[in-house]
Amino acid sequence: MAEVFLAALALLSASNARVIPRPDGAILELVSDTPIEPSVGCEGCSVHIATGGTIEPPPTPWSIWIDEIRTAADSCELIVTGSPLVLSVDWALSADSLTLLVFFRAGTVLNLPSLSWAGPPEEPPALLAESSDSLAMSALSSGLPAPWLAEFDCIVLDPGHGGRDPGAVGPGGSAEKDRNLEIALLVRDLLAVEMPSVRVVMTRSDDRYVSLGERTRIANRERADLFLSIHCNASTNRAAGGFETYFLSLARTDDARAVAAMENSAAELDSAVVGESSADALSFLLADMAQNLYLSQSSSLAELVQQGISRVWEGGSDRGVKQAGFYVLRGAWMPSILVEVAFISNPAEERLLRDLDFRFRAASAIVSGIRAFANNQGR
Repeated sequence: MAEVFLAALALLSASNARVIPRPDGAILELVSDTPIEPSVGCEGCSVHIATGGTIEPPPTPWSIWIDEIRTAADSCELIVTGSPLVLSVDWALSADSLTLLVFFRAGTVLNLPSLSWAGPPEEPPALLAESSDSLAMSALSSGLPAPWLAEFDCIVLDPGHGGRDPGAVGPGGSAEKDRNLEIALLVRDLLAVEMPSVRVVMTRSDDRYVSLGERTRIANRERADLFLSIHCNASTNRAAGGFETYFLSLARTDDARAVAAMENSAAELDSAVVGESSADALSFLLADMAQNLYLSQSSSLAELVQQGISRVWEGGSDRGVKQAGFYVLRGAWMPSILVEVAFISNPAEERLLRDLDFRFRAASAIVSGIRAFANNQGR
């Protein structure tokens, strides 16, 4: 495994520990009556959980992801060893510090028959049983791709920002929310012509505010086959320019982290909505686990859209496909990407974004990427 974590846990009983197998790895869930204070370290290929008292290993369903679960000699430390198929381990605490999830992340998704990997538990974890967050319930209670993806018949387009959230504002006064909407409406209209059998749903079709969480909830309610969020980039460096496409994961570069921070700032407007602006580690891990099932498809869709824009924008800087932790992609049960069409903070690119011909070419490129993606999926 690439990474391993060491966690210290107070007063944990055996009945509060269990393993949840998934097609893309396994979850170790630990629940405590007192707050957990984790520390992070690295010890070979095993995860060690030190407790304030004795603990017995949880019942372990047969799993290709876990080689061994045992306790140390003093029975005060749980040791879980991942198989060679596990490439990394992520962990996260709940907001109240009473539940620790450890995700043994596999290098690939294996869609095995349920009996071959024991399947997920019939009942969701007690911690999440009363949660209204359907993402969390999906991530832990099924661990399987959304069943409606068998037929490619619905696309959700998400024009970024809107209403009281203008997004970035260009040096000439252009509001990102307006350019996002204009491009998204063109994408909608082109899809109606080029893919008439596919239903297109907009998270907004006018200048209104839609919370980040509600955007993916719309996609889930509509049983979308893909979710595509359209934005314009911005930077304090007015010379920065070009286009890039993202899918959900932890940011790998400083640039990606900066873009994610900028787009995620809209979450502050949702502070009055319980859970809407929460950035706790457990919430992100659950979102990441849900999207992990679509990682290959999201990456493929992002590449196709990026290639499409590259073909229609001669001289545009191709900044590539990247990964970052965008709130607006969290919670989607389908392949999901976020497109940064151009830099509205760059005076020359702001002028391009004001030009209908450029917006039409950008929309056409996005549609060509969607069509190629649908064809590649055999739909």
